[in-house]
Formats: sequence, C-alpha cells, structure tokens
Amino acid sequence: MLKFEKLSKLSKYGAAISFLAMEIFAMIAFSFGSNYVLYGSLALALAVLLILFNIKEITVDGVSSIAFFFLPLFLFTVITAFGAYSRTHLYIGDYNLAELIFIPLGILPMSFIGYMLSVDKTFKISTFLLVIYAALGILVLINLGVNLVNFGAFYPIIYKGYHMYYGGVMSEVTIDEMAYALEGFKFIEVKIEHYILYPVLLLSSSAALFFVSPREHKKTFIFYCITTFAALISLILVPSKLSIFGAAIILVIDVVIFLMKKFTKARRPFLIALNIIIGLGVLGYLFMILNQQSNLPLHNLVASNSFLNKLFNANRIVDRYNPLIENVFSGDKFLGFAVYSKTLLDEAHMSGSFLFDFFMTSGVIGVVAFLFALVIGFRGFSRYFKSNNDDLYVKAVLIAFVLMYLAFTGTFDNTEYGIFYDIYKPIFMTGPFMIMVFIFSYVLAKNPKKENDEKPVIEESKSETEGESANEEI
Repeated sequence: MLKFEKLSKLSKYGAAISFLAMEIFAMIAFSFGSNYVLYGSLALALAVLLILFNIKEITVDGVSSIAFFFLPLFLFTVITAFGAYSRTHLYIGDYNLAELIFIPLGILPMSFIGYMLSVDKTFKISTFLLVIYAALGILVLINLGVNLVNFGAFYPIIYKGYHMYYGGVMSEVTIDEMAYALEGFKFIEVKIEHYILYPVLLLSSSAALFFVSPREHKKTFIFYCITTFAALISLILVPSKLSIFGAAIILVIDVVIFLMKKFTKARRPFLIALNIIIGLGVLGYLFMILNQQSNLPLHNLVASNSFLNKLFNANRIVDRYNPLIENVFSGDKFLGFAVYSKTLLDEAHMSGSFLFDFFMTSGVIGVVAFLFALVIGFRGFSRYFKSNNDDLYVKAVLIAFVLMYLAFTGTFDNTEYGIFYDIYKPIFMTGPFMIMVFIFSYVLAKNPKKENDEKPVIEESKSETEGESANEEI
C-alpha cells in the first residue's frame, strides 16, 4: 500500500511522460531506423512508464474497455511470433530472435498505451495528430526529393519499360515500378507500392479540412493544408495507378464522413447500404477461401463452371491470393506456413493483402483473431463518433488514417519491397501498424461504457450540431 502511494505521487510528472510519448510517436511515424525491435522496445518502455506515472488513473472499468480488443490481439501476436512462417525465416536468417519476440512485446504494449494516454489529462489527441503527420510529412518530402534528384519528375511515365542495373545486376522490376525510399540511414531502391504507402497515409489528413474552420482555427487549418499539399505533390510527381487508387479512396472516405455529418437524415439508409456492401464483401472473401479447399464440393463445382472458374480461379488478381489460402485448413498449414511444398525452393511469397498474407504468417486462428480485433475496434469508433469526446475533425482524421491504411494494405501493399535487397516485413512489423493499434485502443478507452452515460452526450452533440447549423445560416 505504501509503495502504491509513492507511485501515485509520480502522476505530477505525467506531462513529461506525455511529451516523451509524442517523441516516440514521431520517431515511429518517421520510420526512424526502420527497425521493428527499436519500435517495440520504445513501446514497451513507454507502457511501463505510463503505468508507473499514472497508476492511480487505472481502473477496472478502464481496463475492461480494451480487454476485448487486447485478447484477440494477444492471440494473434503470439501465434504469429511462434508460427511456422516466423520460425522458418528465423532459421533462414531473414529475422533474428529479437524481432520475433517483439511482435507481441511491441504491439501489445501499444494497445495498452492507447488506454493509458486516454486517461492522462496532459495528453491531447489533437497534438498527437500534429506530431505523426508532421513526421510523416517530412519523410514523404525527403523520399520525394531523392526520387526527383535520381529520376526526375514524372519518371514512371518517362522511363516506362526501362530497367536499372546495380552492381551488374538488372532490377527485377522496371523503373516505372520502383522508387527510392529512406530505409534506416540510407536510401534504397524499393517497389513503388512501398513509396506510395506514405503519401496516401499523409493524404488522410485532408479529412480535417472538411471540419476545421479556417477563421476560428487558422493555424490548424494551415497545417492540414500543408500536409495535404505535400501528399498530393508526392503522388502527382511520381504518378502511378496506385497513386490514383490511394487518392480516390481518401476522397471517398472524406466525402462520406462529411455527408454523414451534414445530412443526418441520410445516415440510416447509408449505414444500411454500407452493411450490405460489407456483408457481400465478407461472403465473397469466405467463398474465395472455401473454394480453395480441394476436399470440399465447392472446389469442384466452381472449377466445372466456366464463368465461376474464370472469376475465382483463372485471372491475374486471384492468382496472387489463391496460393495463400489453398488447403489452409489442412494440418501443415492451419497454423501458418512459409513454403508451398516440402522444400525451400518453393518459397511462399506475400500477396500484398494482409487478408490473405496472414494465413501464411499467422494461420487460420491468427486471421480470425485479428479480424475479430478489427470488428471490436470499429465498433468502438461507432460509439466514439456519437460521444462528445474530442473535436469532430480529430475523429474524422483518426478514422480516415485507419481506413486508408487497411484499404491500402488489404489490396496492393508490398511487404517484400526491396529490389536489390531481401526484405521481409509484414505489416505487423511496421510503424503504421503500431500507430493503428494505438488509435483503436485510444478510441475504445474514450467511449462511455453504459448506455445511460451515452444519452446526455448524444443530446449535447445534437444541440451543438444545431448551433453550428444556425451559425452557418447567419
């Protein structure tokens, strides 16, 4: 009891720990060192410090608010760290033991950091956004500058079909499919998907422009204008189909959030339509998985139908994904795998979508656990938007960041992005993934738990909306 009282006195230094947290987030967002062990060590150390300096703020209700998110994430990280994929690449030498250990020790503390900072009175989520987008913006502009120096503006169009040589070795992709990016303390040649990931994440900051008043919050509005411009110029000067895809996704996200706020009567039909789209997507995803199980009747049924066979078996898109879900319920693949056959000559490669890659890295149980954690996280967002916690632009930017990251990594992200280097970095070993976990944890912790606690918040939000509408009319 005496020790607890001594620790409680440390809360007066909470501001210093919050400042340290911002520095760590900035480092992760900037991808400093591109070293996952560094990220994990910093997250673990920060979690311990937050517990020590804010121990009196920890409550049973608070911890339970993130428990349903933490538990499936715990299962996912442990299975991933000790699964067949991780152990095989450890044996080959692609990973070291510390990297595997910090899969759970880096991600799980980040899920607890979100809760601890949500109850820390010195922490401001708006400042957190400024920090990560400023760091991300610097990284994006540095990468852009290096590409302009080495290739020039619009080089994917100018040098389309050309190859590059490094030490007498021809690049496996053409110049229009590659770029330079900061990796550690040097710039290396990477596949263009890796370069584009950072500008599209930075572009998610544009969601704030729909809700921040340039008159009342001039500095904040200018900041998000700068980050949006930096993202756009990076995508425009290094054009590709993925650049258009990322910009289109962000535009859709921004418009939907704005319309949901502006036209309250349209929310219910829109949510119904959204649920139908999500439901169809889930059914299609399950159909693809079951179709690749050769011991099920569905496999033969699809193969015998020319239209279904063309749609689910014989096209360039599914050819990327099907090998990773083929017979995943069998004993040798159920908990993950690293090769398609018994020899390392038939090595399995990432598809570019975590929805399928996780079957290889984490097995069936790991995929189910991660998807369950995502469902819990988005349910937290639905309550977070109804609450009166934080400004609306903050909520919009947080959800935009998460949606953009999942949309990109769920479609065309390339986790084996090195061209003249062997790099194996699934998304759970990256900085943006850790930031996403923090956001989910923070949002879940900021939500009111009881229904009777939510009612007055909703009424207050409604009155504020009416007040804003009146001001707009004036």
